[in-house]
Amino acid sequence: MGQAEEVATDSQADLGMSWVSLLKWSAIASVVVVALINVFAGIIPPLIVFALIWIASVIWLRKSQKGPAILLLVSFIAFFALSAPFVVPTLTAPASAGDFILNLASVVAGLAGVTAAIAVLRGLGSTGGARKIAVAGAVLFVVGTAFSVYATVTYEDAVAQAGDIEVVTQDIVFKDDSLEVEAGEISVLVDNKDATLHTFTIDELEVGLDIPASKTARVTFQAEPGTYEFYCAPHTPGMAGTLEVK
Repeated sequence: MGQAEEVATDSQADLGMSWVSLLKWSAIASVVVVALINVFAGIIPPLIVFALIWIASVIWLRKSQKGPAILLLVSFIAFFALSAPFVVPTLTAPASAGDFILNLASVVAGLAGVTAAIAVLRGLGSTGGARKIAVAGAVLFVVGTAFSVYATVTYEDAVAQAGDIEVVTQDIVFKDDSLEVEAGEISVLVDNKDATLHTFTIDELEVGLDIPASKTARVTFQAEPGTYEFYCAPHTPGMAGTLEVK
């Protein structure tokens, strides 16, 4: 095969997956993910704002490249910064499939978008890099989804034992936000009735229990007399309570 034929073949291979195309599809994928999050978790105004920005940027991309690339780059970075307190805990709990898969999709789409935006701003042509990023993102998402589904299906709910403090989470709150126990060894069983991941976290006691959506989990720890705050890491500061150890 001659050099001219090789160049032609490379160009054909890159058709439909330029950096601009990857940037556009990353923004569209992010809009879809945000829409699904709002459907399953309720209306979250900041996410709607991001979705509107991404939709406007996709429309703008039809007429220009640099302007919408800058807007998308800034918005993706801002999205990562603002959603990190929720995204990071959910990505460490694959047994909560709904949260894990949606947040994995948002991260994959966002990282692809950031990479594509930088490439567009640098004026990079279609060298096959955009296609490789797209394929790598798709593979990561498929593998992560399969792993999360397996972890969710094989998850074993904890069973309450004698002396356990039982805590229920529902409607994104701890139903009992004031607990009293005796000092020493303490066991807490959390029954998560929400369709989203919660945690039972006490920083001072180094307690960090993940409770996947619609699951139960149990933790045992030692505590000296005092008052401690427990909270849900993804939903702080609104979801919290106090543990009084006598």
